[in-house]
Amino acid sequence: MKIQSLSYLLIETTDLQEWADYAKDVVGLMKNDSLSDEQNLFLRMDEKSFRFHIKTGSSKKYLAAGFSLSDKAAFDNAKSELDKAKVDYEDLGHEIAKLRCVEECIGLHDPAGNRLELSYGSKDASEPFASTQDIKGFITKGLGFGHVVFAAPNLELAHRFYIDILGFGDSDYMNFPMGPAPDAPEVKLNFMHCDNPRHHTVALYESPIPPSGLIHTMVEVNNIDEVGHGLDRAMQNNVHISSSLGRHSNDMMVSFYMQTPSGFDLEFGYDGWQVDWDNFEMQKSKIPSFWGHAFSPPES
Repeated sequence: MKIQSLSYLLIETTDLQEWADYAKDVVGLMKNDSLSDEQNLFLRMDEKSFRFHIKTGSSKKYLAAGFSLSDKAAFDNAKSELDKAKVDYEDLGHEIAKLRCVEECIGLHDPAGNRLELSYGSKDASEPFASTQDIKGFITKGLGFGHVVFAAPNLELAHRFYIDILGFGDSDYMNFPMGPAPDAPEVKLNFMHCDNPRHHTVALYESPIPPSGLIHTMVEVNNIDEVGHGLDRAMQNNVHISSSLGRHSNDMMVSFYMQTPSGFDLEFGYDGWQVDWDNFEMQKSKIPSFWGHAFSPPES
């Protein structure tokens, strides 16, 4: 199976206007007016019809991540491989495919219970993207919109699922103590790439699934000034900064983390490593960041 990229996120909220304000005033995303209504907010960050679909519901949480395949042949092959591996999946049908702005799509779960969708034929919007903030554009071309980090209580089982069944490749393994104490528990993460140069499209963090359903997602801008302006906007709008500005040790991303209205974090960064996989050896990192990224939990 050759998954090309992360194509969209589905998110639930109890307050659609809160998400609309956050997307416009902080992140700089563009509302797709032709798709959005009183119950649904579709957000753009490039030429695609949407990258985030936020819908009104009873909770604030992640619902699903969509991943794209190149064409119908690749999509049908993916279904065949899932059948051979005896992985259950659901054909989501024409109406859902139309809502997702794709040709066809299926839904499934990884061994940790994280909801995924596979599709092909992602459609472009009818008008050019224009950020609501001073952002020249997000780094998506040939890379997908960013990455996601899932919780996985059964880390090894979930890791093997992405590698052996979904066809991801290992980028990095991270194992470090959670704090300075000699008996501090270890943090374990696996970082994996799909069929594009982005260092990782999916990462797995060994932990119970959080109430928000997701650890974080990431979007990438063009330069450090756009990151800095994003940090300013977040603070001006009283958005909780979950992790200070810093540079990661594995993908070299300079970023900060902020809480979204649905409870999970959004990493807002630039300068992510685009890898030549033909000349790459899997890494093992002992520290998450070279500098910065001081964690700050939200007030209870």
